[in-house]
Amino acid sequence: MRVTIEFTGEKDLLLPIQYNHIVQGFLYNQMTDSDFSNFLHNEGFKYEKRKFKLFTFSRLEGEFRILKKENKIRIKPPFKLTVASPIDEFIFDISRNIFKKDYCEFNNQRYKLNSLNIDSPPAFRDRARIKFISPVVMYSTIEEKGLKYTYYYSPWDNNFSLLLLSNLLKKYELIHGEKLLDPYFKLYPIGEKDNKYQKVIKYKNTVIKGWMGIYDIECSPDLLELSYYTGLGSKNSQGFGCFEIL
Repeated sequence: MRVTIEFTGEKDLLLPIQYNHIVQGFLYNQMTDSDFSNFLHNEGFKYEKRKFKLFTFSRLEGEFRILKKENKIRIKPPFKLTVASPIDEFIFDISRNIFKKDYCEFNNQRYKLNSLNIDSPPAFRDRARIKFISPVVMYSTIEEKGLKYTYYYSPWDNNFSLLLLSNLLKKYELIHGEKLLDPYFKLYPIGEKDNKYQKVIKYKNTVIKGWMGIYDIECSPDLLELSYYTGLGSKNSQGFGCFEIL
């Protein structure tokens, strides 16, 4: 299930440029089931050595201005947030809570709910053109000469699609309890590599590199549907990999 929430207010929203953790914290705070909220925040759903939170969200969408000297972003109301998850109760819970409140807070700034829409599912076919509304992230931890470092891939790397597929298959088995037969997933960048689409985000004390932009996909329809609700790639619950189908 996916929901698009629009907020309005009299003053611009002022946030640090690196605000992913603020929006993530906002979503956790909307959950009425504190046990489930703590479970998602601290544990997540386990697949072998990996943990998945099974939700994703977009950037805050609206008219904005970057204040470089202050290292902040100013967003003019109304602004929107898209949240998606294959766990319907998660979406229902945060939606009910937001709907009941007189106002919501982002970084101690108050905004009223303007609209809340449960998005109608699109048609999930074996081909699609998508646009990322939060950066897609794929990485590997590499060890050389006893030192470990994180390597972030770009959609132009040959194995980018294979890594996306591997990640999706883990999520699929975790949700459905079985492996997907004959899975296929291939993401095609449109045009030459352009670093203006690369986004370097600092999430708390971790630097994360992701990519925005428009891409074509050929895939198993089940995997397109899965990725639409869980997000593509890694670190989805930190605000990465959320996309819309064009």
